[in-house]
Amino acid sequence: MTRQESETTFGRVNERLSSVLRKYSDTQFGKYALIGPTLFVVAVLMIFPTIILLSYSFNPYDQGAIQAGSTLAHYVRAFTTTLYQDTLVRTIKIAVIVTIIDFVLGFPLAYAAVRKGGWMGKLIVIATLAPLTIDLVVRSFGWFILLNGTGVINSTLMELGLVTRGNAPQLLFNETGIIIGLSHVMLPFMVFPIINVMHTIPHDLEEAAQNLGANRLTVFTRILVPLALPGISAGILITFVVSLASYVTPALLGGGVRVIPVVITETFTSTSNWPFASALSMILVGVALLVIIAYQRVLKEMEGVGGV
Repeated sequence: MTRQESETTFGRVNERLSSVLRKYSDTQFGKYALIGPTLFVVAVLMIFPTIILLSYSFNPYDQGAIQAGSTLAHYVRAFTTTLYQDTLVRTIKIAVIVTIIDFVLGFPLAYAAVRKGGWMGKLIVIATLAPLTIDLVVRSFGWFILLNGTGVINSTLMELGLVTRGNAPQLLFNETGIIIGLSHVMLPFMVFPIINVMHTIPHDLEEAAQNLGANRLTVFTRILVPLALPGISAGILITFVVSLASYVTPALLGGGVRVIPVVITETFTSTSNWPFASALSMILVGVALLVIIAYQRVLKEMEGVGGV
């Protein structure tokens, strides 16, 4: 069979397959059949484990063993103990700060990637995407080299005479280290949703607004932000939720700073208190769900603005 005949045969098969998919996707059964495999994977990897965690969170725990029955004691302990209250607040605070930093950095990067185009736009996209090709642990150790007391950043500041060895900023094993590391990890998840929306915003709108006397700030606040709102809100949601549940970066760069994912891991592994660790996990899931619900409500209220 020649190459031309192979391409023709492949084209016919592809056309027939597309025709069958279009035919059955219009029926109720076809719609369920098409999304069935995806729903199965989601159920196996997400829903079932969550149900198991939820059931564990109500089991009593005594003398190193999980007991039969049900109790709310683990949730009461989590919400009434100062240690866990502070840990939850700290976890949410870090996620909020990371989200704000990534938006401040990500929006200009997304704007430049789309508006500059050409090699500059491609370079921005590649530079933003490149960290995702590196293992998370390796990236965290890279920041360890940069942020430690004798690392690149502090050494440079001392060489410039801006700080001395005695008053060099502590950038590692604290909240600052976690925020810097997570901001780097989460930046692509903020940039790419905004890039996708930016491609749909005509550049003529900005030029027309400037010709009518609008300054850059007005163009940004009255045109770009409303029209890019779907991408911005998606980026904010993804960045916040993933930052909230991140474990590796806080564990490696935070030192003794306690955040909920680290506490959950310690509780599972060190004390084997699975019910309490499950309760903490469900609290974290609950916070994420509240954020998602709030996100959906905001989108509904903004319906009609910026093409939402």
